[in-house]
Amino acid sequence: MVVVLTGGWALVNAALPASEAVPAGQSMTLGSGEGYGASMTFDEGWELDTGSSTTDQQFLFAKGPVNLQVSVVEPTEGADAAQLWDGMRETVRVGDSSATLGEPEPVTSEGGAQGLTGDLHMQEHTGIATVFPSPNGGFAVETQAIGAEASAADLVEAERMVQSIRFDRSTGGTP
Repeated sequence: MVVVLTGGWALVNAALPASEAVPAGQSMTLGSGEGYGASMTFDEGWELDTGSSTTDQQFLFAKGPVNLQVSVVEPTEGADAAQLWDGMRETVRVGDSSATLGEPEPVTSEGGAQGLTGDLHMQEHTGIATVFPSPNGGFAVETQAIGAEASAADLVEAERMVQSIRFDRSTGGTP
């Protein structure tokens, strides 16, 4: 019986798509909480890794050699962008003990979200990390863009997607 269930799940997983195209130019909701919703808008060619993504919590997008991880996190009460950056610094080390974040710099997205951005170093690769707290501090959006074969131009394109993050007033939701 266990063999049948195991084989059945393997067939189901093989039949499901591992990724789906993200519609270009359309806004995608990342998460919401305490009266705000976070969204971002994608250019042509990005895909959502459905197997590695959880709605309203964590998303893994890819375009060519770049992986863009977007996480919606609930900070401790009163945490500012610098404290969120320090928390992300610890989180990236959990997945890769050699990972480091550079010193952050202030950033403002096209939608007016204010946060911090800086270099992300994993193994021998350099990427970009960014954190945007929601306007009331109820949740935050963290991003990490990196790729083993990614060029500087590839990373700039990922950063352009991150720059589209915006927070708008919403009703309800959870971080």
